[in-house]
Amino acid sequence: MSKRILKDGSEVDSFDKPVDLVIHTKAPGKWKLTDLETGEEYIGSEISTDFAEVLREKVNINKIGTWVKTKWKQKPALD
Repeated sequence: MSKRILKDGSEVDSFDKPVDLVIHTKAPGKWKLTDLETGEEYIGSEISTDFAEVLREKVNINKIGTWVKTKWKQKPALD
């Protein structure tokens, strides 16, 4: 395990393998995810289908919603 440095200077653990973050909600559009290391932001969106079998499959593979990038990390200023 290593450490990652966030924009505010604090440190967090970085694991050897990815960890899934899952949010179960009836209103995905109210959620905003911010990457504290890069400043990138994502807004949750709803699934475009209402077929029960497709939804169950997406839940099983942890893909019940999607994230849409709304803010990109800022490029360093050129001197």
